[in-house]
This record gives sequence, structure tokens and C-alpha cells, in this order.
Amino acid sequence: MFLKRSFDSIILKLIFLLFFISLPANSNEKNLLQDALTYLKNFDEFSSSFLQMQNNDISEGSIFIKGKRIRIEYITPSNLIFVLKENKGMYFNAELNEVQYFNPKNTIGIFLVDLFNNDNFLKNSLTIKRKGYFYIQKEVLLEDITYKIKIFFEEKPLQLKKLEIINGLDIISFTILNPNYNPNLNKKIFSLANPLL
Repeated sequence: MFLKRSFDSIILKLIFLLFFISLPANSNEKNLLQDALTYLKNFDEFSSSFLQMQNNDISEGSIFIKGKRIRIEYITPSNLIFVLKENKGMYFNAELNEVQYFNPKNTIGIFLVDLFNNDNFLKNSLTIKRKGYFYIQKEVLLEDITYKIKIFFEEKPLQLKKLEIINGLDIISFTILNPNYNPNLNKKIFSLANPLL
């Protein structure tokens, strides 16, 4: 009987110890999420180059953000331009002089629009801390397909580093390079007007 009480007491102490050890980590992860949300919300103007990898194919380009619009310019292997806002997108292939309009809500482009413009996008997400960095993970259903999104941040100084979009075995990775937080961008580059006219 005495051994059983001692054993129960030890187990109870271990449970309390584990509970209190885990509290700072959970609290820290909530703080990291809040810091990341504040950081993303302050992206009024932003530009950077990026490296995209998908199925061993590498593309290079630049991304520009101003207000609620995003411009993505692919330089290699093809010269492509995307301009996105919440309910309208434009695709321009400069090599073929081809323009198409589309609704970003039906594409993975909406993940970028939501990431920088929708305060609720990262609600119900998971924050995972690693040494020197952390990432926020979220699952999103789009057109009956589940995507896992991971947004990687350097912790000190806080900086967006990479975005991964995972669908089954397919992974699209965008690595952010040379970020500029005060690029003074011209509104004209975010125009959705047909560039061929």
C-alpha cells in the first residue's frame, strides 16, 4: 500500500513537472505566432528576389507587395508576370505576348494574397520552434485538395525566409532572398490593365 502511494505521488509530481516545463514553450510559440502576424501585417511595401524549387526545377524571380496587391516576376526559365489581388489576377507571358485573367481564389496564388492581407489566415495554425528559426504550419482546402503550407521565419532578427506549399509528394518551395522593406514601388507595376494595349 505504501509503495502504491509513493508510486502515485511520483507520477503526480512528474505530471506537474512536465506540465510546467511545457508551459513556457507553448507560451513562447504563441508569442512567435503573434510576432509573425505583426511582422506580416506591416508589409505595406516589400520587394525581394526569390528562388522557387518544384520537382527539381528551379525558377528565379522577384516579388513585390504594395497595399493589397502582389506582383510576381519570373526571370528564368521563362519571363512570366503575375499580378494578384483578392478577387482578380493577371498572367502575362512576355515571351509569347499572352495575357490571361483569372480568379486567384481558385489557385495557390490565393495563399500569398491571404498570407499578406488576411489577418485570419494563420488562425488555427501550428507554430513549431527550432534552433534560430521557427515555422508556422497550416492546412488549407482548395478545390477539394488539401495543401499543407509552411512559412519559415528567422527568429532574430525576425525575417521571412521561405514558404513551402505541399500537396502529397509535390512540394513548391519559395526561398526569399535580399528582402527590401522600403522599396518605394510605383503603383503602375501593380496594374491589372492588359500590358499589350
